[in-house]
Formats: sequence, structure tokens, C-alpha cells
Amino acid sequence: MEDIFKPQSLTIGELFGNKDALYQIPRYQRPYSWGDDQLDKLWSDLLDAQENDPNYFLGSVITAKPEEASNYLDIVDGQQRLTTLLIMLCVCRDLFPNINQDILENDPFAIDGKMIKSSIRFNDRFERLRLKTHSNHESDFQQLVLNDGVSINNKRPYKKDLRIEEAPNFKFKNTSAFFTEKFLELGEQSTGRLINYIFNQVKIIRIDCQSVSFAIKLFQVLNDRGLDLSNSDLIKSFLIGRIHKIYDADAELKKTKEDQFMDDWKSCETIAIDTEENMNNLFVMFEYFLLAKNPEKSLYDELVRLFENIDPNEIIIKFKKFITNYKDKVYNTKDPIMYSLFYLRWGMYWRSIVLTALFNNYQDFDKFLKVFRRYYYINWIAGNTLTKIKQTSFNIIGWLKENKSVDFIEEQLHNLMANDTYSRAVSNLNYDIYFEQWCKPLLFMIEYNQIDNPPFYSMGDRNIQTEHILPRAYEKNEDWSFAKQIEGIDEWIHTGANLTLLSGSKNLDARNYKFETKIKSYDGSGLEDAKDSKMSSFNITQRIVNDYNSNKFNKEWNVDSINNRWVWFCQQVESILEIDLSENKNNLLKKGNEK
Repeated sequence: MEDIFKPQSLTIGELFGNKDALYQIPRYQRPYSWGDDQLDKLWSDLLDAQENDPNYFLGSVITAKPEEASNYLDIVDGQQRLTTLLIMLCVCRDLFPNINQDILENDPFAIDGKMIKSSIRFNDRFERLRLKTHSNHESDFQQLVLNDGVSINNKRPYKKDLRIEEAPNFKFKNTSAFFTEKFLELGEQSTGRLINYIFNQVKIIRIDCQSVSFAIKLFQVLNDRGLDLSNSDLIKSFLIGRIHKIYDADAELKKTKEDQFMDDWKSCETIAIDTEENMNNLFVMFEYFLLAKNPEKSLYDELVRLFENIDPNEIIIKFKKFITNYKDKVYNTKDPIMYSLFYLRWGMYWRSIVLTALFNNYQDFDKFLKVFRRYYYINWIAGNTLTKIKQTSFNIIGWLKENKSVDFIEEQLHNLMANDTYSRAVSNLNYDIYFEQWCKPLLFMIEYNQIDNPPFYSMGDRNIQTEHILPRAYEKNEDWSFAKQIEGIDEWIHTGANLTLLSGSKNLDARNYKFETKIKSYDGSGLEDAKDSKMSSFNITQRIVNDYNSNKFNKEWNVDSINNRWVWFCQQVESILEIDLSENKNNLLKKGNEK
């Protein structure tokens, strides 16, 4: 009787050089994802081991016979290391084609270019490693790494591209560029010694399983004991394992169900890329939606418990519908209220709440969004932390799933803020807000409130700045010397009365100019270059220009203009957050204070 699994201790030379050393990364595996942290660790470990250890253990690889007849083994675990090692060999092949030529006659264990090529392609025809994770991944791997001479031409990608987990072509480029740099630093002779060590002294345990189902079970057991795998990897392997178990008696139906599952899974990964999210976060949102309470266990354990008696294909279809709403109705929406949610802290919670409402086709969705936004923003402005709103967030998810009326939800949230939360928010709006994390989001919301169909303003756009109309360093500027005569003016520098939005790389220098000069940047014409493509005029800033042009306050930024701006600012916040700022509006800078 053949063993259900068989472990073998192999050198890297044997791992890639034996006749059965043909591997494929199956569809249910995640794409190649190693970045600089993992590459640096592998590289330093190899160099240290070469210096100090006669043998080095690189971990284990789990393989399985694929369901279809094939000479290739499925890699169930270890694909990141195998892919990285193969990229390393391709770089060595392309960079030093004559490696170790000077010692071949004297060293029977020296590795030459021919042996390296044989480790990349068997009989110069069959790739030792094939990537089946996506139709594009294998062709990208061929064009960027496997084909002769190409691996050393890759340049380091931008960091933003490396963060796209489901687009491994950038990782292929980064890893090949990494090893190109390292091998060039070593030089051909030292690289030859390192390659000899890797092929002959570095070992790996290859565990060959007779079935994919058993390999996945082994994979999960090893993960429970500390392997570094993502929750989405484990969830996928669990669901694939469930398919194998449910349809084990019918091989054709099992393959059909697995193909359907993987097609839907790939669609979900595409949504993750399109929304700049990762699968783990999307599953967290799904978990919160399903539980409507604080999880008691890890993401993986909770979802396994929830999924264990449900058909995996039903689960992935439901998940795809859930996150399609995120892409179409949250991420890609042009709604200013949705824009404002993206500035909030506690991102997993507000997203889960909104997606619950969308998934359940909540009838009063638009009104609910305003009620919900008000609750989150008032808590944020009041200085509350996640602890304050966490349980309420899960309660909201439960109320939405129970189809509670929006009036009921509004009343519950109002009662929760009736203590000191509401009053602290009112108080915090009355003083310095410039250094608060919610300051710019609040200004953005006021801007959105001025026009129909506004564009989205990103907090990550460094070109947009919060501008002090009266400069922070006004005392050092002769053009603002009159402000020194206004008693108490320092208390107004960082308030909503003296802040606006300003954009344009050159216009940002306006912050210390006199008021007359600032107006040129405020009206969008620019200080130095009217064609500055990064320049934009904000409506909340244009309001200051309009008052200036109409000579409303003698073309000055004085007590009257500051008080007028303050009352207007409070009115805008009242309209957006339905909060009573009557006392704040009465807190005015006294005109008699101008000396």
C-alpha cells in the first residue's frame, strides 16, 4: 500500500534537478508575493550559513499529485520559496553564463551554467516551475524571468505597485532586480561559491502527498503550528478542501465545482486589486457582516465555523456579491457623503456597516448614511476612541440585518451621544482645530457642501494644504502688523474662522504673504504661474475672494471678516452634522479689541 505522504530530504540541486522535479503552482494558491523584507532575510541567512554552517535547512515544501493526469506536482505549500529560488537561478544564468568554468575540472561538485539551465528547464523543454495561479501569471513569469537573458533587464518597481498583492509581475521584477544587485556586489567568483553551496549544502524537506485533499489538511495543520500564511490563503484552502470532501465520489463534478469556485475567487481578487484592498481586509468586512458581533476567535477560525456546513460555491458567490457592492457602490461612487466616510478612522467598521446596508437592500439607505456619518464624526471630533464605538458598530450591523427603521437607529445613536460626547464635540469645534486629524476632512466636507457633483479630495494629496489666512507667524511679517493690535487674536489663529484650503505647488508659498497678495492664489490665478496644472480653486476659499472683490470688509482680513467667517463655518458644520453650535457662533472676536 502506497504511503499517504512521503517526506524526502533534498538538496536544492536535487529539488530542481531530479527527474520528478517538475512543479506547478495550482489555481487555488495566492500569487507570488515576496518583497524586500523576505528577500533580505533569505539572502542574509544564505550568506551566514555559507560562512558558518556545513548544511542549511530551508524549511519544507508540500506537494500533491494533481487531480488531472500530469507529470507535474502541485505545490500546496512552499511556492514563495520555490519561486524565489528559481528567479535567483535565472538571474545567475543571465548574469554569469560561464560561472565556475575555471574550477570545473578540479571540483566535481561545482555548478556550471549548463546545470543551472537544467534546473530551470528539464531537457531544455519543460519548465521546472509553472504558475497556474492566473492565465497572465505564467506568461508574465516567462517574459520577465524564465526566458534567456531577460531577468537582468528588470528594474525596481514603484512601491505603490509592489503593494498590489494580486499583481505578481511587479514582484517578479523586484525579486530579479534584487538578485541582480546582490550578485553584482558579490562578483562572479563569489557568486559561484555561493551557488555551489546552495546546490549542494542547502536542504529542504519535500513532503509528497497522494492527494490534494490530504495535502491541504497537512498544510492547515502546519499553519496552526506557526507557518506564515495569510488568512485568505487558509480560507481558500479550507473551502477547496471542502469541495474535495463533498464531491469526492464524483471526480468530474469535483473538478467542475472547483473550477467554478476558482473562477469566482479570481473575480474577487480582481475586485481587491481594483479597490486597492487586500483579500484579508475584505474577509474581515464579510466576517463582521456575518457575525454582527465582536469576533471571539481569529478570522480564520470564525469563518471556518461559519462555513463548515455551507456549500463553498454558495459562500464564494455571496462573498463576491458582498465585495462587488464595495467596488461599485462605495469605492467607485461619486457621492460626497461616501467621500467623507473614507476620511474616517475605524475603516473596517464603517465599511462593514455600509456594506451590510447595501447587501440587505436597506430601503432608507441615503438617510441612514447621513445618520451613521453623523454618529461617527461627532465621536471622532469628541475625541472618542475605537473602544467607544466598537460595540455600537456591531449593534448597527445587527439592526440593519433585522431591518430596523432608520428612525429607530437614529434614536439609538442619539441616546448614545446624549452624555458628554455631544457636548465635547461642540466644545472641541469652538477652539483650535488645526492640529486635529479631523480638521482637513471637515474642511473637505464643507467644500463638498458648496457644489453639486464635486470631485473627491484625497487626504494623501500633499498638494492640498490647510491654509491659515492670517499667517501663523504674522508677528514677523510687517504686512500683518495691524493684527498685533487685536487683543486675543492668537486664540483665533487655528480655529475654523481662520482656515481654508489651498492647492497648487507654487501657491503654497502664499501662506506668509500679505492679504492682497494671498487673494491671487485664492482666486485660482496663481502667484507666479497662471498655468500651474496642480492649482485648483476651492469654493470655500473663493468665498474670501468674493468678499474681497466686493469690498465687503474694506479688502482686509480684520475683526469683521474673521467673525463673518466664523459664523459661516459654524453654520456649515451645523448643516453637515446636524449639531447645534449656537453658543459657538456667539463667541465672537470683539471689534473693540482693534487698537
